[in-house]
Amino acid sequence: MLAPLQANETQQGGFFDINKKSPLHFGVKYWTKVAIKHIKGRFATGYEHAVGPFLKWKPLHGINVQTGLMYSYNPLVTVGVNFTSTKSINGWSGSSSPIEGDIKSKQVDCDSIKFHAISIPLSIRFYPGSDRQFVLHIGPRIMIPLSKAKQVEHGYISIGNMSKEMWQLHSEVNFESSNDLNIGPHLTWDWGFDYNTKSGFTIGMNGLGLMLGFDGTKLLTN
Repeated sequence: MLAPLQANETQQGGFFDINKKSPLHFGVKYWTKVAIKHIKGRFATGYEHAVGPFLKWKPLHGINVQTGLMYSYNPLVTVGVNFTSTKSINGWSGSSSPIEGDIKSKQVDCDSIKFHAISIPLSIRFYPGSDRQFVLHIGPRIMIPLSKAKQVEHGYISIGNMSKEMWQLHSEVNFESSNDLNIGPHLTWDWGFDYNTKSGFTIGMNGLGLMLGFDGTKLLTN
């Protein structure tokens, strides 16, 4: 026979029961995750390192809504294919230069960029377990860049001419002019899971990355 629920389990209430105790929570969180974006018509991937405060509203025992204000640093690599074989196109700035050597080769344009941003997440969080410590979360996030995307370096890989040098770094890139590109506000998504300890610490995943946090409400209730 199944053992009856203990007192500390029944106190959590049903999944859709109204939470009358501490519906508002605040704290801080941090994550490092793989970022995959589509910026100015180019595929970009890299990392996002973010930290900031959060505010959580828990109207039901099994469901809550969380928002906050995150600051993030985003180092990315963008890739584009240049089918114009006579010139090397710097896809990030739009400038071009003649290709040395065999003009029959195609070019895969690569740019290393970085930018800083603030973001406002809005996630829905589900607590499937009876102890309400394991969480599944998903939701959109508006990212607002604080600066232009700065081009760190530009290069290209030659395809079709394996005898030539495969990677050429263009050291003459002007980092302060057209290679710094404005990126407007854009939408991204967060999803994953986390586990909330009774002491207030949180560990989990946001997308393909590690997330850590602390529920500051625990300092007021313990």
